[in-house]
Amino acid sequence: MKSWRSSRNSAGEAAESNSSENLEQPLPISEDSKIPQEQIDSRYESKILENETSSLEPEFAEVNTEEEIPEYKVGKILRQGPWMHPYPLIVGLSIVGLLIALFAANLQINRLSDELDKTDFFHAPPNLSQLISHVQKSTMVVTCGDSQGSGWVIALGEVIDTADEETKKIDKMYPGSVITNYHVIEDCVDNRLAVTTSNGEKQYEAILFSTDQENDLAIVSTKLVLPALEISKSPSPGWWSMALGSPFGLEKSISIGNVMNVLEKQIVSTAPINPGNSGGPLVNSFGEVMGTNTWKLKGADGFNVAKSASLLCEALVNCEDPIWES
Repeated sequence: MKSWRSSRNSAGEAAESNSSENLEQPLPISEDSKIPQEQIDSRYESKILENETSSLEPEFAEVNTEEEIPEYKVGKILRQGPWMHPYPLIVGLSIVGLLIALFAANLQINRLSDELDKTDFFHAPPNLSQLISHVQKSTMVVTCGDSQGSGWVIALGEVIDTADEETKKIDKMYPGSVITNYHVIEDCVDNRLAVTTSNGEKQYEAILFSTDQENDLAIVSTKLVLPALEISKSPSPGWWSMALGSPFGLEKSISIGNVMNVLEKQIVSTAPINPGNSGGPLVNSFGEVMGTNTWKLKGADGFNVAKSASLLCEALVNCEDPIWES
C-alpha cells in the first residue's frame, strides 16, 4: 500500500505538470472588453487549486474506505415536560376519581330520597331495619310484681300548674314518661314505687304516675330517659302495621301485619300479639304510634286489638287539641 506522503508527492507532480500546461495556454481576450490583471491572476490561482484538489480525491477516497466512520442518525428526543410529571398526574387522577365518587354518591342519595318519598302508609318502609331499631330504642319492659308487659316512650311536658307539690316533685325525680296498659300495673296501684322499667338488662326505678282504668291505660314515670315516639294521624284500613313488645319475656320482639279495621276507640290489626305485648306500641310505616297493644280475640287468627292513641287525652294527658280530629 502506498504511504500517504508518497501519494501526496505523486499527486503534486501531476498537478504541477497540468498547471504548467494550462499556464502556457493564453486566455482569449476580446478586443471590446479588457479584463483587469488582478481578476486574471485570481482565475489562474482557482484553476490551479481545482486541478490539485481533483488529483487528490482518488487517494483520499482510498484512505476513507479503510477507516469507516459510523453514521449517526439525529432525530427528536421526547423529553419529559412538566405536564408529564407523575405527581400532577396522580393528583389529577385522584381528583377525577373523587368527582366520580361524589357523582355516584349523589345518584345513590337521590335514589334513596325518591324511595323515601314513595313511602306511604299502605306499604312497608324501604328502610325497615332502621325503623325497627328506632322503635325498639323507645320500647320498654314494664314490670309490676309478677306481672310483666311492655310500654312505649312519649314526650310529655311539665305537670300542670295546679298540680300539688308532691306531683311536681315526682315529675322532676322521674323525667321519663312511658305509656302502658292498666292491667299490666294493676297490682302496683297501692304500691306505686313497685314498678320498674328496663330497656336491656338493667332495670330502672319508676313510679306509677297516673291511671285510666276505663280505657285500660296508664302512665309510668321512670328515671330511664329514652327517645320519644311520635303520634300517628288517624289510621285507615289497609295501613301497614308493626307491633312491638316483649311477648313471653322476649324483649324487643316485633310482628308485622296490616290494619284490619278502625273502631271508635280501638284499632284491629293482623300483626300478632301475645301475653307480654300488652302496653307496647302499634306503629305505622313511619314509626308513628297508632295505638297501644291491649288484647287479642281467642280462637280467631289475625284479630289483635290496640287502644287508640287518641284515648290518651281522655284522662291521662291534658291535650290542648285532640290528637285525632273526629
